[in-house]
Amino acid sequence: MPEKKQDARVRYTKMMIRNSLLELLSTKPIAKITVTEICERAGINRATFYAHYSDPSDLLHGLESEIIEDVTHWVRPALTASGTDLKEVLTRLVEYIGENADICSILLSDKGDNSFQTKVVDVIEGQFMSSWASARQLSQEDAEYVYTFVALGSVGLIRKWLADGRKKPASEIADLIIKISNACLLYTSPS
Repeated sequence: MPEKKQDARVRYTKMMIRNSLLELLSTKPIAKITVTEICERAGINRATFYAHYSDPSDLLHGLESEIIEDVTHWVRPALTASGTDLKEVLTRLVEYIGENADICSILLSDKGDNSFQTKVVDVIEGQFMSSWASARQLSQEDAEYVYTFVALGSVGLIRKWLADGRKKPASEIADLIIKISNACLLYTSPS
């Protein structure tokens, strides 16, 4: 029984540490954040911080890994299932980002780790690039360029949606991403 209380305390402590990091990331980049600042905001001592993380970057990478794991958990099966509706997958992805706006807006911002955007893009790319390229009659190389353009443009669109306070529903953002992607693909399709 005491073990459960300890687990709850550990979860609470980690939550406070993470929230402190997110608050600090909203004002400055990870390279400028110190363990002392995180500890002061979280109301803990440095030993407690170091019991869970080696430094602020380790904490940030842990947060990123959790998001990537969540996205991977439900996006990969949806993308590999037959009869998958792209709008449904994108809507679910945008909804997930909206539900986790506090962390996603920071991780996708200039103050987050730039490699995070690449990781998010890579989660989806590996699942459907070859079939997507052949369906569009594009070479693998051209498909990779087009995919990168569409994916990073989609990230930019989602960043704007988050910055604007998520005024539009996730389904409208998914529709917009699909429309822009289709327009891009029409332009790049062989004539």
